[in-house]
Amino acid sequence: MNEMSVKEKQPRLLELFVRSIRNQRLGHAYLFEGARGTGKKELANWIARTIFCENPQDGNPCFSCRSCLRIDEGNLPDLIELAPDGQSIKVDQIRQLKTEFFKSSVESSKKVYIIEDAEKMTISAANSLLTFLEEPGKDTYLFLLTTVKENILPTIRSRCQIIHFQPLKREVMEELLLSAGIDSQDAELLSAVTNDLEEAKGLAEDELFHALKEKSWNWFKLLTSSDPMAFIYVPTSLLEILKDKSHSLFYLDLLLFHYRDLLYVSFGNEEAVVQKKQLPEYKKMAQFLKDSKKITQAIESILQGKQALNANVQTQGVLESIVLKNQ
Repeated sequence: MNEMSVKEKQPRLLELFVRSIRNQRLGHAYLFEGARGTGKKELANWIARTIFCENPQDGNPCFSCRSCLRIDEGNLPDLIELAPDGQSIKVDQIRQLKTEFFKSSVESSKKVYIIEDAEKMTISAANSLLTFLEEPGKDTYLFLLTTVKENILPTIRSRCQIIHFQPLKREVMEELLLSAGIDSQDAELLSAVTNDLEEAKGLAEDELFHALKEKSWNWFKLLTSSDPMAFIYVPTSLLEILKDKSHSLFYLDLLLFHYRDLLYVSFGNEEAVVQKKQLPEYKKMAQFLKDSKKITQAIESILQGKQALNANVQTQGVLESIVLKNQ
């Protein structure tokens, strides 16, 4: 983790906690909620780093003292991190955590606990955690990280300060992807697909992603030109690659990006276009279609297709229905 990633992902929240630390108003228990990749873990680690830093600078860690460096190495015993064991956080894991609660700090008077995917705590584990929340120790801090705060017990939520993490701005995500060495065209699209840098990196290296991207563009061109081959393209090119529901849903999402970009162009809002390399083609298509109602109807048909897939309607029937609705 580095300071820059926190500043890029959540500058407002970073400043909020800088002020809290500077004014010695840091709470004992926080629930960080937001989508994956929005910086929850990075901010929790940044706060922990500031708490343990030997040379803090106006509410910020120095990043160079012994404690800061040991956090980088994952070798600071008073910073305890917990993640699900398999599909859930089990009561034995929380019991071990409770044992740590009542131990003296190893190297300082402070202790910090970070629990990832806190919504995956079993009921027993969550109830066990209430002990800490009801009687937090001095200089002891707990950070619960979740993507679904509604799945956290109300008794836990009520004892935490809830901090919402906004989705990353697309430009920020795109810059992070470019910095990670991802191709600019892929970075444009992936920045709209996900906020999770690791997921985006995985997709960029996934042959299936690139195949779906290519086929979504090919089918999009056939659909917008009302080419009869759009219907034939379903059994001859799409079904062989759309092996399960998740692939089909993702494919329709990629198709939606094209139609939304086309709609932006038709309204003269080229700045909002995600896949700027296709801008010349989008302009030609917008001129051909003339009426933006056709684009919105196509978007509606794709959204209906996603609903049908989620209701377990067969993929071929869903895709052929999209073609028929856009003739």
